[in-house]
Amino acid sequence: MGQNSFRLIIFVMFMCVPYLVSFSAETGRERLTFKEALELAFEHNPRMIEANTMVESARGDLITARTPHNPEAELEFGGFKKDASGGRNPNLDSIEVKQPFDPIGVWFLNQKIASNQVKIQGESVRLAWAGVYVQVRDAYSKIIFGEKRLEIAEDNLKSMRQFFGRVQDRYQSGLVIKNDFQRAKIELLQAEHGYLTARKELSVERARLNLALGRPIETDFDLAEKLKEERLLLSIDQLKELAAANRPDIKMAELETDSKNKNLIKEQLKRLPSYSVGFRRVDDEYEDDYVIVVGISLPLWNLNQGEVKKAKAEKDIQRLRTQAVKNEAEFDVYRAYLDAELAQKQFELSRKSLEESNELYRLANLRYSEGKIDFLNYLDQIKTASQAKVNYYEGLFELSRTMSALEASIYASLRQEEFFNE
Repeated sequence: MGQNSFRLIIFVMFMCVPYLVSFSAETGRERLTFKEALELAFEHNPRMIEANTMVESARGDLITARTPHNPEAELEFGGFKKDASGGRNPNLDSIEVKQPFDPIGVWFLNQKIASNQVKIQGESVRLAWAGVYVQVRDAYSKIIFGEKRLEIAEDNLKSMRQFFGRVQDRYQSGLVIKNDFQRAKIELLQAEHGYLTARKELSVERARLNLALGRPIETDFDLAEKLKEERLLLSIDQLKELAAANRPDIKMAELETDSKNKNLIKEQLKRLPSYSVGFRRVDDEYEDDYVIVVGISLPLWNLNQGEVKKAKAEKDIQRLRTQAVKNEAEFDVYRAYLDAELAQKQFELSRKSLEESNELYRLANLRYSEGKIDFLNYLDQIKTASQAKVNYYEGLFELSRTMSALEASIYASLRQEEFFNE
């Protein structure tokens, strides 16, 4: 599917946005799906607006490149000096109109170069979209993680309040020393601090997503989706092939190389004469006469050697830049692959820890109530269980983040989604 088809699909999606937005039956707030978030970002994110505006600018340059040189007109009036009889000749003596032309082939190459710039700006839209996609998915995932983190912090606060109540009862009964009571109170205060921090960070992430969507940061909404466990299924070689075929920066570099090649040919053609063709009407002795006017401009002094030399250097520089872009793209894919691979392995470990934490938490409460473990041991176990839950969701978020970064590095979806597919 080409660039025009891609833009048509996005346009149709935007026309449907007012009908796609849904609301939560429980809260009455907007219920925002990830797809709807992307649609809003494509239309309202400042980076996308700027990128699309640059396409229009390039199209304006293409219109200019397709337009021939403006014709030139010259009017000559008779002299105002009196002749021997005392009369003057203020009449129009001659009219000359001529159309200048570039050397053969130059006009055609200018159009091709301008057309390449339109394509380059089109690829820059896709490049900007990759960054916005990662930004929106990252913010969306952070909110999901933030909601879970707040939920865990709230559960931890409840547990610490229960724990403090037990310690307080045992302290009043003389079963624990004052130090244990004070330590329990400190842990309760820290749990309250953690809860307040988690709530604040969630508010920040919600504002960050609104910012990416190009709307007021106070806009309230509920998320319609949750983080999912994901797996990296493609090999590094498959990912490199996708990157070589899809990355906008590679396509932009190749288009720039093509433009520099055409520019060199254009400057070489400018060694040929440029010319103009027109006609002249002459009023000589009150009798009209018409002549054809042909003008030729000859580059005699240096045969455009300076511009040709400059164009050759720019061509060589762009060739090196293109290769550098390809090398950097390969490195980006390799680094993103290693990050995703590591995140997947770490997530597997955190998932196993979570499975153990639920049983640990249950046994810790039971054994402390029965007096089988001491204060510090009990405190350590419930904190370990709570941290295991945090680690699990952190691992889930990190896996999602690295998968998104890997998608951006190859400009293709790894989640069977259409957002990167043309």
